[in-house]
Amino acid sequence: MDITPRYIRDKGYEVEDNFITSLEEIDEQIAMKIAMYIEQNLTDISPNDFTTYVLGGVVHHFSQPITFAVEVMKTHGEYITLTDLSIIDMDEYLDLISLGAYIKESPTPYYGKPKTIL
Repeated sequence: MDITPRYIRDKGYEVEDNFITSLEEIDEQIAMKIAMYIEQNLTDISPNDFTTYVLGGVVHHFSQPITFAVEVMKTHGEYITLTDLSIIDMDEYLDLISLGAYIKESPTPYYGKPKTIL
């Protein structure tokens, strides 16, 4: 596998090419909203050397919910790695919620200048 991770050092993320490619295939405004949502709400996840996590999320674009799944991994002592992203339907998102596999929104709004993961 010839994937070179991209590092976003300010936020502590590594971003693989599959994730970037998936974002590029989505409408630019929606991709920006998803990136900002992940940046603002994805907290530290438990390290696991053997598996990745799939977490659901939702953003709104012109009052329409856009549901997505992001694949992440974290090994011991490493940054969170964003490995892939998919737009999913609402039923799949609700399944992820019922499994507790979703990005929980931060209780405090983010007012700083965004440092997007793009």
